[in-house]
Amino acid sequence: MRIPVPIVVGLSLGVVALCWWLRTKDMDFLVSSGETRPLPEFMTDPESQSGPPEPVQGAELAEASPPAESSPPNNPDLDLGDLESAPGLAEYSEHAGKGAGYLLNLATELELQGHFARSLLAWERVLDSCHPSPRERRTAEDAVSRIRPSLPEWNIDPAGDIPIILQLQSPRRASDNLKRAAQEAADFLRRDSDLTLLIEPRITANSSRNVAPEIPVTIAFTGSGEGEPQARTLSPGNDEIAHYLLLLLNNAYQLVRQELTSADGIVPPQPRSDNEDPALDFQRQVTRLHWHRFAESLNRPRTTDN
Repeated sequence: MRIPVPIVVGLSLGVVALCWWLRTKDMDFLVSSGETRPLPEFMTDPESQSGPPEPVQGAELAEASPPAESSPPNNPDLDLGDLESAPGLAEYSEHAGKGAGYLLNLATELELQGHFARSLLAWERVLDSCHPSPRERRTAEDAVSRIRPSLPEWNIDPAGDIPIILQLQSPRRASDNLKRAAQEAADFLRRDSDLTLLIEPRITANSSRNVAPEIPVTIAFTGSGEGEPQARTLSPGNDEIAHYLLLLLNNAYQLVRQELTSADGIVPPQPRSDNEDPALDFQRQVTRLHWHRFAESLNRPRTTDN
């Protein structure tokens, strides 16, 4: 039996129309251009059940603001001092009698409130005004090492420098390497004092040609005081700058500690540690108040009896 052509054409058009309708029945062709609508479910990823998290309504980042000068301490028993005035190098020394624990809490509170310059002074008082336990000392040393590099130098006025001479006596003409090492040592010590001291190297050599080669080099600090400077001897094993620098700083530390041992009102630095670098002992043990009292001792005029 032969199917009439109009029926075949009608059925074909009906099948095409039915497929088109099934595929486009969920689409909206009336939406204006530029607007988007969700994709049909069959065009989305069935495994993705949730979209990106929505932002919290009203959430904003608070701008960092400096701590209020008048903000009270968490511990009302702590005396933070006059926060509106510039502190001195000996700030918080009056609290030394309360012990290292009090100063640790005071330094921590000052640091939490953002008073880093004052906090550093309180940490230093643990080292130069108290007799802390090994744990308390280590805590203070770590805090000083952490805070001090982030602060500007204490003395920014060259007129406030206290002059000190790093005196070397050589049995013969000093080599260029010894001169460079002496200058590097003086520069390091000046930086370690936070520019409160002006430390200059001075090398004098024995002009006699009959000096025994085994006579060592001597090192001493001198100031304007008329007292006899304390000296130490060092015997270089070679002519390397690093070797000279190690010897100079090691003996300089011993001289600073020895001078401060007899000073009143301050606890001297600890003996040299086992580390090989004496620069670490200066940075962790010698405070800026140590340096100031050291310079005062060297520049103190000799008392005369009337």
